[in-house]
Amino acid sequence: MIEIVDVHKSFGAQKVLDGVNLSIGRGETTVIIGRSGGGKSTLLRLLIGLSRPDRGKILVEGEDITRMKGKALARIRKKFGMLFQYAALFDSMSVFDNVAFPLVEHTRMSRGEI
Repeated sequence: MIEIVDVHKSFGAQKVLDGVNLSIGRGETTVIIGRSGGGKSTLLRLLIGLSRPDRGKILVEGEDITRMKGKALARIRKKFGMLFQYAALFDSMSVFDNVAFPLVEHTRMSRGEI
């Protein structure tokens, strides 16, 4: 389960996230859609610990990740998967290869299992 509790994020005077609250249950697939500059990428960066909120909590399976570092944060990141617009994480690779990349790198799964 992921819980976002009263999360705020600003860049200078530009307030991007203003008291965001969201709960995502285990096994749910969630899509974040919105206008350009609406905070979608900022929210995703916060969810995987690439940025820190100015205020609020982000709980992943009950653990607050907002101050995590190193191995603890790496352990949490392994639980996430993302698909980028036009599947363009690695634009020279197929969609399958983009999705399979972390499984190949971080598990012992065969290509057939993936």
